[in-house]
Amino acid sequence: MAKKNPSIFSTLQKTTANASAVNGEFTRQLPVDALEDNPMNRFSMAEDEQFTSTMASVETDGFLEDIVVTPSETEGRWRIISGHRRVHMARKLGKATVPCKVRHYPDKLTELRALMGANIHRRNITPFDMARQLETLRDVLAQEGRLPENVKEQSELMAEQSDLSRATVERYLDLLNLDETLTAWAESGKMTMMDAYELARKKNQYLYPIVEEFVSKAENQEDFPALVHRAIAYAKAAELPVTPPREKASVNPLRTVDSFGRSIRRSTAQMRTLDLSTEENKAAARKKLETCLANLEELRRTVEALKATLEE
Repeated sequence: MAKKNPSIFSTLQKTTANASAVNGEFTRQLPVDALEDNPMNRFSMAEDEQFTSTMASVETDGFLEDIVVTPSETEGRWRIISGHRRVHMARKLGKATVPCKVRHYPDKLTELRALMGANIHRRNITPFDMARQLETLRDVLAQEGRLPENVKEQSELMAEQSDLSRATVERYLDLLNLDETLTAWAESGKMTMMDAYELARKKNQYLYPIVEEFVSKAENQEDFPALVHRAIAYAKAAELPVTPPREKASVNPLRTVDSFGRSIRRSTAQMRTLDLSTEENKAAARKKLETCLANLEELRRTVEALKATLEE
């Protein structure tokens, strides 16, 4: 009897499954109870309006995107890389399993970068989420002996690892300088982020007790953000001993040129990942192009100044 040939559909199924398995993208249903929250995840798990809306969609249509996990140190368990909020929804909805892709990472830093990359473009990420996540990145770099001693070089390295600019990294990390009271005000909307960033600068830490005392003694606290803004203005105007300015370290022009070059390369790499078929991504691309042009102009001035110095 002639051997029956497999159907095209059956062959296609096997080919797809094999290709997915080879690329580490084979989707499987894993028990919700076997999934562990990643201890390196510092992004918010708040049950906000977006969370509620997505959970309603999951309840009706199921998961439209797979959870990404990696094997845990405990056999039979997996650590979440992307999908902490969706797994939380599954737990609330009483689901027994969720669709997962299992990926393997060679080290802790690579795993953290994957986790950050999967979450960094979420619309509901707060500045404090980013600050705490960057703090975790700094800790991991230190554990692996890769964190430079120089603070500026630390920021540059973290910018490369997170696809952010150095200035953005520094601005987020400054938020960690705020004390518990000011952090609570900013996260709850009782202080504008503009005022939070201003107070978070290291040179303004002496203002904290003055601002908090001014607010605590105010009789009318209805418009709390405006009250905090007035408190900051009052604290800055108070007669306090002036801290003598530190001497600025001499700037290495070659390092400045290299820094601008890295910034431009980062912006270019980020633009390559954008799908320009949407207006949102087109706007993001225009903004990055404007940043590139500004950096190029500044780079030109720096190179010309360096050239003039060499010709003296």
